[in-house]
Amino acid sequence: MVSNVCAGQDSTEFSLSLEQFQASQGSLTVKVEVQEGEPSVVLPCQYRQRLQEIVTVKWSRLDLNPNTVHQRREGDDLREQNQLFKGRTSMRPDALHSGDFSLTLREPQVSDSGFYTCTLRQETEEILVSDVQLNVREKFPTWAKVLLVLLVLLVSGGLLFHFRHYFMSVYRVEVDSGREKVLLPFKTTVRLPEGVTVKWRHSNGRVVHINDTDLNRLHQHSQYEDRTEMKEKLKSGDFSLILKNPSRGDTGTYSCTVYGGGDILTNKQVLLDVKAGADSFIIAIDFGSGYSGYAFNVKPRGETQIKRWSNGLGLDTPKTPTCILLDEHNRFLKFGYEAKTAFINMRREEAEKHYFYENFKQAVIDTDDWRREIPAANGKRMLILEVFTEVLRFLKDDAVKTIRDHPAGGEFTASDFTWVLTVPDVLKDFPKHLMTEAATQAGLVTEETKDRLMLVSESEAALTWCLKLPSDGSVTQNHSRDSQDQSPGAADADRSCNDPAGSQEVEPEETSVLLETRRDGKRYLVVDCGDRSHFTVHEVLEGGALKKLHEASSICWGGNDVDRNFKQFVWKIFSDGVWRNYERKYPNEVQKMMDDFTRLKQVDEDVEISCPGNLVMLGQKKKKIKTFFDSVEGASWDDGVIRISRQKLRSFFDESLQEITERLRAILDQDPSIGDIVLVGGLAESQILRQHITDQFGRRYQVLCPPGPQEAILKGAVELGRNPKLVASQKKGPAWFKCFS
Repeated sequence: MVSNVCAGQDSTEFSLSLEQFQASQGSLTVKVEVQEGEPSVVLPCQYRQRLQEIVTVKWSRLDLNPNTVHQRREGDDLREQNQLFKGRTSMRPDALHSGDFSLTLREPQVSDSGFYTCTLRQETEEILVSDVQLNVREKFPTWAKVLLVLLVLLVSGGLLFHFRHYFMSVYRVEVDSGREKVLLPFKTTVRLPEGVTVKWRHSNGRVVHINDTDLNRLHQHSQYEDRTEMKEKLKSGDFSLILKNPSRGDTGTYSCTVYGGGDILTNKQVLLDVKAGADSFIIAIDFGSGYSGYAFNVKPRGETQIKRWSNGLGLDTPKTPTCILLDEHNRFLKFGYEAKTAFINMRREEAEKHYFYENFKQAVIDTDDWRREIPAANGKRMLILEVFTEVLRFLKDDAVKTIRDHPAGGEFTASDFTWVLTVPDVLKDFPKHLMTEAATQAGLVTEETKDRLMLVSESEAALTWCLKLPSDGSVTQNHSRDSQDQSPGAADADRSCNDPAGSQEVEPEETSVLLETRRDGKRYLVVDCGDRSHFTVHEVLEGGALKKLHEASSICWGGNDVDRNFKQFVWKIFSDGVWRNYERKYPNEVQKMMDDFTRLKQVDEDVEISCPGNLVMLGQKKKKIKTFFDSVEGASWDDGVIRISRQKLRSFFDESLQEITERLRAILDQDPSIGDIVLVGGLAESQILRQHITDQFGRRYQVLCPPGPQEAILKGAVELGRNPKLVASQKKGPAWFKCFS
């Protein structure tokens, strides 16, 4: 990482350099706390690589002028050291040999609180090694203790509240997104000279407000333009800042520094936490076993948008294959359709150098070790954390770019959003920590903003979206978009199960209203029919929150098995090694046939699928094409097209339907209070599946399927990002919904 931060810059330039420096660095900020009056505190900095030449190690605080805290080359060089640290800093004598560049700061004071950077300088290049946030807690004054006792005795909490700004070194402010304004308090009893300069900045380096109008116009970041205000109370020691229209993107630590004559007179930090609301900016990522995608919302109470993916062959789908291609140096190349196509088209010697991963979600879910490695398609191995981080990094970058290009978009960055990751209902603590760490390394959030990362269970997300539908139980009819979950490119189909005829898709109203409309106490069995099938029972509590009643269970039967049965059937048709040879020589065409089948398995009728010319060519070398169909039932040849009967198409579903039905019946027998069965996931696009479940259970239970069932989890995840209370209000029980902080 390279920065153009230079020692000796003037105070009007430090904010821009700090922004550039922090925007480029990818390391995590280390937080260190110490009580004022302690003998010393250590700011950690470890460099693991071998130094090939003599370098300069520099500790800096970029909000000071000069910004040098301590400098070491062959020996200490303190000529440019800020006088605030004179005689109070030291490093290990063998620092350059051991790689331990930690700084010892003696007699820490409240004014030492701030952000410290440790860098290596080689000629004109400066490499960030460590970024440390030091917080020196102020001792509680004796007079304040006496006053506090008196206040407690007199039950005068109001006066204590009034003076709280004088007592706290770091003040925490919480506000709901959508409020008109919020006050960031900073009051001091210290008598200060007139003509001071007051500078507020965010921990990301952006200048928030300067009390000098000209400087503010020059340096204030555009994010805060026309949104900040300071009252004319400087003489009284009140440097509080008013921030208008706070949003989730404003969350973070704000530092207020008061300068006089080029010196820092006093400073304060305020931690602002803007809670998610209906007007929050949300990006939800559904990391699936076979397919993944994301949805977003950038308009207050606006419609959720889902990214559409293309495979270059006419498909337009809401998800793309969960596969990633990296080069021989573990650097990202492609994701999704593009990754699969590029890897399939590689020559063998080229493919052996790369890393291609697909179908690795289960490895993430099952992992219990940071050091676990998973094999790529060619047997080469990478840390699972690294692979998952690269997946999230791509989806993050692609989402931000998509939103910027969207008509409702703008100059957004990842820090402007609340990020929602969907996860299986049964997930152990370690995979949650791994996902959070991967999201942090990928840049979705930082160590400071981890509370803006939400992990939500897939069934809760799906049910949340389904409960936005009309409360009469109707689901959908007459879709206008293709859809896909376990596979892409599904054609539109009638989505009704046992809903009233003629029901139309209706844009749902606010979730909080519909959940309170004749739904309290109802129990829903959510069936997520994807590559595998997952079952979860939820109850809608008073007020609309969801409570999971039964631990989720899953079976290995689902969309993958339907696809496998179709593939085996084609193999049986083109016997004598024809299909095996075709798979080896033309893998792209095989994938195209599977994509075509994805559309066909949506319907419940006779279907036709084109037979590629290369398959015909290979078959004709053995015998006439029509004769391949003589020994199979349910298929026939018709001038370049394979005809498959309705009965044969249904047979591809037999095993999956049997297993799903048995598991449903066992769960329903255990809980007679269940009223509705909700079908979501890619396989729920199939009329065969929906009709079978309705035939088996429709007389006793309402069988529901939302429009675009493969999109339900993504859309519901956005809703939960906008309204976390839909599950966060639950205090007990097995259902979970966590915001990591």
